[in-house]
Amino acid sequence: MNAFEVVFRPLAPGWLIGVGAALMVIVCLAFVVRRPLERGAWTIRILMVLALVGILVRPGYGAVPAEAKTSDLEILVVIDRTTSMSALDWDGDQPRMDGVRDDLHELIDAFPGARFSLITFGGFVRTELPYSSDTEAFLSAVDVLKVEGALDGAGSMIDEPLDEMTESLELADERHPQRKRLVVFASDGENTREGSEQHTFAGLDDHVDGGLVLGYGTESGGKMPIDEDDPTSFIYDDSTHEDALSKIDEENLTDVASDLGGDYRHRQEPGGLGDWADDIEQSFADEDDSITTKHEVYWMFALGLFVLALLELAIAWRGFHASRRELKQL
Repeated sequence: MNAFEVVFRPLAPGWLIGVGAALMVIVCLAFVVRRPLERGAWTIRILMVLALVGILVRPGYGAVPAEAKTSDLEILVVIDRTTSMSALDWDGDQPRMDGVRDDLHELIDAFPGARFSLITFGGFVRTELPYSSDTEAFLSAVDVLKVEGALDGAGSMIDEPLDEMTESLELADERHPQRKRLVVFASDGENTREGSEQHTFAGLDDHVDGGLVLGYGTESGGKMPIDEDDPTSFIYDDSTHEDALSKIDEENLTDVASDLGGDYRHRQEPGGLGDWADDIEQSFADEDDSITTKHEVYWMFALGLFVLALLELAIAWRGFHASRRELKQL
């Protein structure tokens, strides 16, 4: 890597940061034009917006050597991102995908030094992250993951990622046959594509040493918001003339777990995966691995934002005292 190559690890989707910042800058510019006497204050606010953008995109450069424990575990995580994973029946009335994120954070903490890879499936299947011990990058990919839109799919099957999983596991087995491989499969198990028959996952058994199938949803079902960011209107079922309900298919998920030679867990609330993780044997190298990370520079923007906030406070304080003096003179 070039020592001066800039790398970004945004804390939110880039389009969201860009649109939000643009709107706030436009509003500030409007006040700069309409209120000439307050141009200084509104210019400071524009700079605060730009500093906030700098924090959110998390720029970095170069490489910094670091030490990390090396585990013999490689964990392939497969996440269902079909529309039904937005159903509001995890931990009460929360989206199922929130449960997936919470569980993966717990598993990351349980397996320090393991290598994680991420595959997602919905309207299409994609490897989001190859095997890596960079858990920060893995969790960033998980945290920004969105379910597909209500109109993006034409029915789904949970065997969609089977070919991608097979290719990933076979290649990992060829490269590092001595390592132990696990599969973590997160889904509600629901197949909605008519006329299709689900393929077995048993063929993966030769390349994995176990796994965990995480099931999300309830038997009574959960409503699915049309827009994940606005859970007030829901997908409508024309056949029942009511809001559509997505229901977990635990039998299907149990079969997948059996094919993988792993365990099945119905996930209804945070926590509780530690006992499964404790039963997984892993070993560490005698010496720590030398890895590289980036020089983080977002702290510079945070410092700038702090200074600008102090200036904003000083201007507001001065305005407050000026107003008090004017009131006393009346």
